[in-house]
Amino acid sequence: MGEYWITFPAGIIISTIVSALGIGGGILWMPFLLLILNLRPETAVLTSLLIQTAGKGSGAFAYFRQGRVDTKLAFFILAVAVPGIGAGAWTANQIESSHMELILGILILTTALLFVSSNQSYKDMGGTHVNVKKMYRYSWLTVLVSFGSGMLSTGIGEWLIPIMRTKLSLKMSHAIATCIFITFGMCLIGVVIHSFIGSGVDFMAVMWGVPGVIIGGQTGPRITSRINERLLKEIFIFLLTLVGIHLIYNSY
Repeated sequence: MGEYWITFPAGIIISTIVSALGIGGGILWMPFLLLILNLRPETAVLTSLLIQTAGKGSGAFAYFRQGRVDTKLAFFILAVAVPGIGAGAWTANQIESSHMELILGILILTTALLFVSSNQSYKDMGGTHVNVKKMYRYSWLTVLVSFGSGMLSTGIGEWLIPIMRTKLSLKMSHAIATCIFITFGMCLIGVVIHSFIGSGVDFMAVMWGVPGVIIGGQTGPRITSRINERLLKEIFIFLLTLVGIHLIYNSY
């Protein structure tokens, strides 16, 4: 089993963070699988999606049980995301590994910058549901980020939560819950598409990672109401910056 055991504690930590912040786990799983387990990028993508499906499913179930998911909004976004996920999955199997690492590194640094500039508060003000028609004008963003999900297993929460908060006036807790539910659906779609086109998977990593993300998926939703938002964001930004720079360096 070698070094695979470390995937279990990593799963708990990663799933707790992503469930608490509403972000996509791929932004953390891909660097872990590439840098720690040394998987090939095309194998890391499907492996990441399979692990995330368990973690996001755990978190989505917890949030759904709490009644925080705007299901109409979630299913609309998932429907719009399908073409982007398919295009991203196809692209992942066409480009070189070094290019995948470069793109992932740039995306990670961009996400860190987004969190630095974001001033979203965890104060739970706003509505619990929104009119889906208000989301129509942002469909282009859904297609764009779903392409990244299909290619790199990254999520959409870090991009959609600011829109849900500022443009759709959705409560922070409901925005996070809805994004976790959406990411779960996108992971399921991504797994089906990648499996269909013949992407590889590391089942040992999945075996160790799934129990960890299931535990973390239940922990994240419980700490959102009493989380130290600033400290968590600072740690998250610091790690993303280091990992992003390292991936870009490795690509050359």
